[in-house]
Amino acid sequence: MRIDPVLLLVVLVLAVPFIVELRTVAAWVGIDLSLLQTAIVGVALLGAIVVWAVTGDSGGNGSESAH
Repeated sequence: MRIDPVLLLVVLVLAVPFIVELRTVAAWVGIDLSLLQTAIVGVALLGAIVVWAVTGDSGGNGSESAH
């Protein structure tokens, strides 16, 4: 894993308000997103974060390299 599972949970939880507010920002620039479209974008974004976190190695960064 690239990051600690607890940190991954924190990142996912902090991403949710940004996803919710994405709909408001899109409305400001003239893009009308439905709830379904917002949910699809949110699931895709959260899924991409999870895939990034669980694939690959930390590359020697972090506390694992000290052991």
